Amino acid sequence: MKRIFVESLAILFACFIGALVAYEILVYELAVDYEFILEDDEALAHQQLLQNIADHQGGPSALEAMKQYAQQSHLLLQSHERPPAIVSQFFNENSSQYIYFDEDRILWFRLSGNTAIFSYVPDHSSVVRQKIDLEEDLAWIFMLGSFVIFNLANIWLILRRARKLENTTRRFARGDLSCRADLSSSNRLGSLNQSFNDMADRIAQLIESNRALTNAVAHELRTPIFRVQWQAELLQETKLDESQVATVNSIIEDSEEMEHMVDELLHYTRLENDHGVLSLETIELAALLSDSKKRWQKDKPCTVNLTIQVTPDRLIVVADKRLLMRALDNLVRNAFKYADNEVRLVCYAQAQLVYISVHDDGPGVSRAHQDHIFEPFYVADKARNKSQSGHGLGLSIVRKICDQHSGMIEVGTSEILNGAMFTLVLPASYDKSG
Repeated sequence: MKRIFVESLAILFACFIGALVAYEILVYELAVDYEFILEDDEALAHQQLLQNIADHQGGPSALEAMKQYAQQSHLLLQSHERPPAIVSQFFNENSSQYIYFDEDRILWFRLSGNTAIFSYVPDHSSVVRQKIDLEEDLAWIFMLGSFVIFNLANIWLILRRARKLENTTRRFARGDLSCRADLSSSNRLGSLNQSFNDMADRIAQLIESNRALTNAVAHELRTPIFRVQWQAELLQETKLDESQVATVNSIIEDSEEMEHMVDELLHYTRLENDHGVLSLETIELAALLSDSKKRWQKDKPCTVNLTIQVTPDRLIVVADKRLLMRALDNLVRNAFKYADNEVRLVCYAQAQLVYISVHDDGPGVSRAHQDHIFEPFYVADKARNKSQSGHGLGLSIVRKICDQHSGMIEVGTSEILNGAMFTLVLPASYDKSG
């Protein structure tokens, strides 16, 4: 915005200077300057009047008339026996000419029968002249000041409207599909606001349709998946050879995997449709993690050691317990998939925030995938074994839960175990009685 402001002001100033230059060229260079013609005629009439006085009353009377004229006109009369070369050259080459204006529009004139050349120059010590100069300067100052103030105000109004529209687009980009640009005349930026709203309506409609379709498909898939599982389990009870048993077991495993994927998809869809509706309660983290550890111990591979560190012991967080447990389950089980020997949970509070970090000693997540790993259905194949990568919804669900709690989820490299580190950040609350 600052760059647009400066560029707009620079362009307007350049246009103003260009207009002044164009006026100067058109009026004083290409067209006839009638002011100069009038000055020439007045100067010639003045010289002829002085010549008549000199012819009839003598040179001293003409000189006295010059002095009176100069005094009344706030000019200085100067007599030159040796005028500047350009003036002498003009009168020498034009013997019939008696007046001459130099580049500064200083009048030079002579009288026949007199070798001296006279000139009138402005008397800048005159109070009247000083006032005139001041008024001219003030006129320029007011003109330039008005130009700058007008354009600053105009640019400010445009940028103010553009900034409001920019804030609306940012909110929309962050997922607030209900935000729309203000269409009032005081905030409208041409037809841009209406165009944005039309685009936002269309995008929101497409996203909502996609969500509805995803939810409907996920619900519809549950029944055929259940039928496949049921029929496969019935087949298990019949007499089968080893290859048939292996095939049936594979069918059951695949159907369970599909069922898990559908459950994840439905949960993700519910999080998107809940629009931040939470059942908040005060949760003591140490107790929650201790209870969860018993459940996690059953899911972890035998070779992986799980440890939990909470500092301080009575660390309190206000959150939706069901969603928080779901987020922690996803992070811990994700760590179990890739850990070689150890998974460690580290919880601490800092600057009114609670940090829950899940470390593993697996291969980690490369920087190329860290910016996208929380996107739905994103699978970092190069960083993870494909058989372990899941459906790409678990971490997306974690981010949705964090967003609903005004928190965040970060991924990086663990300094403790040198594998991946996922850090869940939530607003903190302390139990001061402990």
